[in-house]
Amino acid sequence: MLKLAFNAITKMLLIAVVCTADVKNLLAEQTEAIKEDKKTNICEQMQVEGIEWYDEVHRFMSVEFCQPSVWFDSFFSDERIDEEARPGTHVRWQNDFVLTKGGKWNYQANVNMSFKLPKTKKKLHLVFEGEQEETVTDIVPDNKEEAKGDLGLLYEITESERANFTIRVKLSPSINFRYRYQYPVTDTFTTRFTQEWYRRDNADGHSSRLDFEKKIYEDFLLRQANAVTHSEAFIGEQWDNSLVLYQKLTDKSALSYESSMARVTAPTTYTTNKRLGLRYRKNFYRKWLFYEIAHAYNWPRLLITDERIRTWEILLRLEVNFANY
Repeated sequence: MLKLAFNAITKMLLIAVVCTADVKNLLAEQTEAIKEDKKTNICEQMQVEGIEWYDEVHRFMSVEFCQPSVWFDSFFSDERIDEEARPGTHVRWQNDFVLTKGGKWNYQANVNMSFKLPKTKKKLHLVFEGEQEETVTDIVPDNKEEAKGDLGLLYEITESERANFTIRVKLSPSINFRYRYQYPVTDTFTTRFTQEWYRRDNADGHSSRLDFEKKIYEDFLLRQANAVTHSEAFIGEQWDNSLVLYQKLTDKSALSYESSMARVTAPTTYTTNKRLGLRYRKNFYRKWLFYEIAHAYNWPRLLITDERIRTWEILLRLEVNFANY
């Protein structure tokens, strides 16, 4: 009963957002211009870090790499851009239609919202979101569970361009501490480390993630991610590895070439799934409206005694994305 009531309230909220879209069209266009300035400011803020020669070298590498990385993260609605440049108000509504082997269609709606609370100096946000990063759910296999949004509060402890430390408290109940640090090694190569500690479903857990990002020319970005998770909810560890090449086609379209692998270490170490995918994302009609077409092959093996099989899926996604900086 509660689930039906929650779904009804969610649908009413989403209908209200869409119905007011035309009224807010002019504001959305103005917001987009501010958003573009904000992306630039994220990178330009790095220019005040020092006056010594080594500070200038560090600044140059940071700014040179920052621009393409911010563009891809923002265009693909990457959760990282929300962490590092969290807007005052942000609503992302995704409608996924997935066709799987056998001709079966599945529908899933995902809603992520963030509202800056007044008089909190942009540190405290009311959020409605899932537990996992969206990019992990999309790209890494074995993360096809139904999205469970949860209402909570997010408090930003740091506001540095390099480091980000947040605390999330949700009604589930759950609490999450996340620390993220990015360091540019060269003007085309950077690293990003993320550490999480959480308590969820009466179990403690922690996750470590290390990303490597390489800019290839002006329109390509290669990202390699490695994550390991340990929780009292299961035995052993879970490992996720992904390699994604992003390609900018135009200012309103892009491709991502995706590969990933998931494995566990208990009762013995083995690979539970492998995945190859291609994703096309397009901004159309309005600056806040996107669609995606993604095709992927999976080779799952839930148990070590199971025979690995090949499956495929086609994803059709319609996304409404509002942001007010």
